[in-house]
Amino acid sequence: MLCTVTELCRKDVINVDTADRVGFITDVEFDMTTGELVHLLVSPGGGFFKPRPPVKICRKDICKIGEQTVLVKNVPPPPPPGGRRLAGLFGK
Repeated sequence: MLCTVTELCRKDVINVDTADRVGFITDVEFDMTTGELVHLLVSPGGGFFKPRPPVKICRKDICKIGEQTVLVKNVPPPPPPGGRRLAGLFGK
């Protein structure tokens, strides 16, 4: 099965350890000397006002790339929500 990067970025990423949806692929890192895939960069979402940094998933942690999903393991936990809150109009 052949897959382009554009098609890969349309697939949902699922953690096989917890059965949770991790997010969707936003970018791919390749090793330019070997041409091998190194990392998938997965956006966990978060919305417009609270964007979260992408999660890096190593190639060795990719279990299966299917037609609609990518199954992965050993997903690092998301960083705790942080940042400044808007005061005034939206509360304290």
